[in-house]
Amino acid sequence: MAVLIAGGDSFVYGSELLDGYFEASKSTYTALLAKRMGLNYQCVAQPGFGNNAIRRTVMDACEQANEEIGFVFVTWSFLSRVEFKFDETWEQLSAWSVLDNIEDIKKDFQNDNPIIFDWHVSKLQEEKHKGIKQFAKIFYHYVGAFTYWELYNTLCEIVMLQQYLKLKKIPYLFNSVDHGVGNINQFNDDITLKTLLKQIDKTNWLWFPINLGFYEWAKENKFPIGTTHPLEEAHIEAEKIIYEYLRNISRVS
Repeated sequence: MAVLIAGGDSFVYGSELLDGYFEASKSTYTALLAKRMGLNYQCVAQPGFGNNAIRRTVMDACEQANEEIGFVFVTWSFLSRVEFKFDETWEQLSAWSVLDNIEDIKKDFQNDNPIIFDWHVSKLQEEKHKGIKQFAKIFYHYVGAFTYWELYNTLCEIVMLQQYLKLKKIPYLFNSVDHGVGNINQFNDDITLKTLLKQIDKTNWLWFPINLGFYEWAKENKFPIGTTHPLEEAHIEAEKIIYEYLRNISRVS
C-alpha cells in the first residue's frame, strides 16, 4: 500500500489531541485524509517546526521512503520560525526564544494549561543553557524579525519542496496555518519576492474559507481549542474540506 507523508508543525503532529501527547496523532486532518484515501500514514511533523524544518524533513522522508509515495500533504508554519544546526543538532527558534519574561508566553494561550507552559519553560531553559537564546536575540534583532526576510526564507522553502515533488512526480497539496505568505502584498515592487511567488503552483495550494490558514479558520469558526491548538472537531471538518477540494480537482474519486 502507498503512503501519505504529512509535514508540518504541532497542528499536523496533533498536539493537545487525545492521542497526540506522546506520538503523532491519528486524529489530525492529514491522518484522517490518509485513511479516507486508503493510504498508509507517515507523519514527519513536530511541535515547534518552522518552514525550514518542514521542507527538510519532508524531503528526507521522501528520499528514505520504503514504499510508494501516494501523496504528500504539507501545512506550512508561522513565518517567524526558523531552524539552525548547532553542532550535530537541529534547533528550532521562534519569537518566544528571545523572551526574558517567560510568563509572556501565556499571552498566546487560549486556555491556561500548566503542562504546556512547563514544556515551554523547559525548552527555553535548555536554549539558554546551550547559548541558543543569545544567538536568537542577535538573529531576531538584526534579521529574523523583519517581514521581508521571513517571506523570502519561506518562499524559498516552498519553491524548493514544490520543485522537488514535481521532479519526483509525487502528488502533493500545500496549505498553511495562517495567511502569513499573504504579507507579500506589502512588497509588490520587489523583484526577488515576485520572482519566487511566480514559481508557486497555486493549483496545488488550499486555503480554508475564506482565504484562511487552518489555525485562523478554526478560530474564526469557533471550534474548541486547547491551549493553542484546535481540537478534534476542527480536524474532522478540515479533512472534509480538503477531501472535497481534491475530489473537485479530480485528484481523488
